[in-house]
Amino acid sequence: MKAYTDTIVNVWDFLAERFNTHKENNEIHPDAAVNIHIGWPVFFDQIELQRNFLGTKTLDILDFGCGTGRFCKALHKKSYKVSGMDRSSKMIQVSKKNVSNTVTLYTEKSFDEAIKSKRLYRKFDVITSMHVFEWNENIEEIASTLIALLKSNGIILFAVFPKKHIIDSLAIKDLFEDFDSSENPTYGYANFDGIKVPVFIRDAHFFDSLFYSLNCEKVLEFYPPYSKSFIKNYNWKGSLYPEMMILAYRKS
Repeated sequence: MKAYTDTIVNVWDFLAERFNTHKENNEIHPDAAVNIHIGWPVFFDQIELQRNFLGTKTLDILDFGCGTGRFCKALHKKSYKVSGMDRSSKMIQVSKKNVSNTVTLYTEKSFDEAIKSKRLYRKFDVITSMHVFEWNENIEEIASTLIALLKSNGIILFAVFPKKHIIDSLAIKDLFEDFDSSENPTYGYANFDGIKVPVFIRDAHFFDSLFYSLNCEKVLEFYPPYSKSFIKNYNWKGSLYPEMMILAYRKS
């Protein structure tokens, strides 16, 4: 499986310092800090609900698109069994320096090899993915592969940009540009200080249909708001419409 859309240059290596969750809090870029302060608490709560649902003391979790590894590290501290995967070799290198050696880290190549060998088939209780799916055009292939890695009653839990956030961001000319539509955006670019990355926007109905076709039921749809403390502490200037649509689906 190609985990991400192929590009001529792996832009995520260049963006590793922008999504620098491995650094001290006062050095973290707001684009990364929003994941930590707004998205992660929702993820932690849903993961704990999943642990209670399964009636187990621990969980086997894969963070798909793990970046520089801080979320893997946080999950490990909660006594979960953790694996992380990222296409960016630079982010995996940083992760290896910051997480326990009991956390299994995969490059794109080693992840594809593990999938082909069936070692990961029905291995995980939870698969998480924070702002990863929207950078991929081949989302149907990715979703199908990831669901195959879940145990029965396992959940996939992820965050993507809602359309309303994109619409508002286009109106105020923040980050997003060159979209196919300003009223119903589905494809365009995120401009990270000159590094332009293609972005694919899907709504909840799209994901419902996709995961229902993969024999999953929906267990969560939530749009966490920015907190006043986050807006103040990080001098947030972007759209105030929630930048995360957090969805979770349970495999039958």
